[in-house]
Amino acid sequence: MTVLRNVSVLGSGLLLVLSLLGCCGEKPTYSYLMLHPTYLQQVYNQCVQQVVDPALPCDTVMRAQADFTDLTNQREQDPERFGARVLQEQENSIFLKSKFEAAWKAYKIVGAANPTLENIKTMRVALDKSESEYQASAERVKILLAVIAATSTV
Repeated sequence: MTVLRNVSVLGSGLLLVLSLLGCCGEKPTYSYLMLHPTYLQQVYNQCVQQVVDPALPCDTVMRAQADFTDLTNQREQDPERFGARVLQEQENSIFLKSKFEAAWKAYKIVGAANPTLENIKTMRVALDKSESEYQASAERVKILLAVIAATSTV
């Protein structure tokens, strides 16, 4: 009976480690950590306790934990201001998405008009930049919403 309990505890611990590592590939990214605060807390505890898996980037985990804590504190200190920040970032994201979509349409039109190589390169740089800006803004919105979700009480 004791052997079965020990195997069960060992098995559940192994499952926890496998599920933690299996959720996001070999190394969790900053973005993944910020969007998954429960997982962030678990891997942060591992880093602090120095029970570190080589696949765990503790420098990234520590930075994400500090940033998440900072955002949580901002929300707690001034919820209205934090909410306004979320709304502003959402508006910015919508603007950047429309900018990206316009750049995409322009790129497709130029591509169909037999352009010079220089025109294509210029348009592609503008397209890639607008896409990157939009994705970064959308990610910031998700992170801010993750902070709200993690700190909300129902």
